[in-house]
Amino acid sequence: MPACLQKAHQLLKLDEGTRIKQSNGKILTKGISAFWKTSSTPPTATAGVILTFNTDGSVNLNCSAVELGQGTKTALGQILSEKLKLEMNKIHVTMEVNTIYDPFQWKTVASSTTYLAGRAVMIAADDVIKQLKEIGAVALQSPVDDLDVAGGRVFVKDEPNHFVHVKDLATGYKYPSGHTIGQLIIGEGSKVVRHLTPLDPETGFGKSGPQWSVGVQGIVAEYNPKLCTYEVIDAVTVLDGGTIIHRQNAIGQMRGGMYLGLSWASRESFAFSETGLVENPNFRSYDVLRASEAPNYKVAFVETPAGDGPYGARGIGEYGVIGMAGALGNSLARASGAELNQLPLTPEMIWKSKGGPN
Repeated sequence: MPACLQKAHQLLKLDEGTRIKQSNGKILTKGISAFWKTSSTPPTATAGVILTFNTDGSVNLNCSAVELGQGTKTALGQILSEKLKLEMNKIHVTMEVNTIYDPFQWKTVASSTTYLAGRAVMIAADDVIKQLKEIGAVALQSPVDDLDVAGGRVFVKDEPNHFVHVKDLATGYKYPSGHTIGQLIIGEGSKVVRHLTPLDPETGFGKSGPQWSVGVQGIVAEYNPKLCTYEVIDAVTVLDGGTIIHRQNAIGQMRGGMYLGLSWASRESFAFSETGLVENPNFRSYDVLRASEAPNYKVAFVETPAGDGPYGARGIGEYGVIGMAGALGNSLARASGAELNQLPLTPEMIWKSKGGPN
């Protein structure tokens, strides 16, 4: 958390002040919030992965993680590429999900898909590597422990020029005589979260998620004290996301989360009639943040590896949302002098909080 605060301090330029009166009568105001989050994951949450080989030595990665645009399956391909020491263009990730033949996965939720499925990928890769070394030991007439797998080859560690191609092993190794040994190599792996317990309904004690992550978010806004209106100039997120596997995807997730958080913090709300009917049931009357109103998003990461995450990765999916309302509320409270503890933070609500008639 101190490292996140320090980076946020720099991105927000807090040394220049947090409430700055401008010549146009408006106030440049800054506010931050800190968050600490885990998920509510059932103790039986699991993910499975199956790896198969093509005749050219490329690998198919099959799992039930759902790609919603967050880039998870790209990250899973990267994890497999790193583990097998194989180029990404040799990794084919199945995008669609079919529960008839895809291994079970709990859900694509709780910021845990890369964590769960990523560990399953690594376990499946270890299974594949073990099989390749076993058949490679026969083909190369070398002990299994002397072999390594990289670049689509199985080779002797201290004699890398003594090798056999993975494509010549993956469906069985054929001797020059035509005799074949081995079998089709299929890797499997699964990950179940460990040591989770339900929360005690009376005490609150228990372990509901596999990992805790911390972060800091901040807002720079320009506030008009006469009209109680404001414009968000900058939105900042600094997250301890563990090892960041795909930086641009991670930044995109944070930006999307900040947009969502700012939208419901600043304007999204339902209007109800006296009989309880929703009076703004569509996007003509349910106001959301427009693209033209989006601020300048600034994202940075602190990388403290998670001990049991794939290459130290932590969950990051929902983290961009969490602190936006708090940061915006703190920013506007500093500018207006009002205690702001309700959402959405509309000009009317700010005006009433300052003492305007209800």
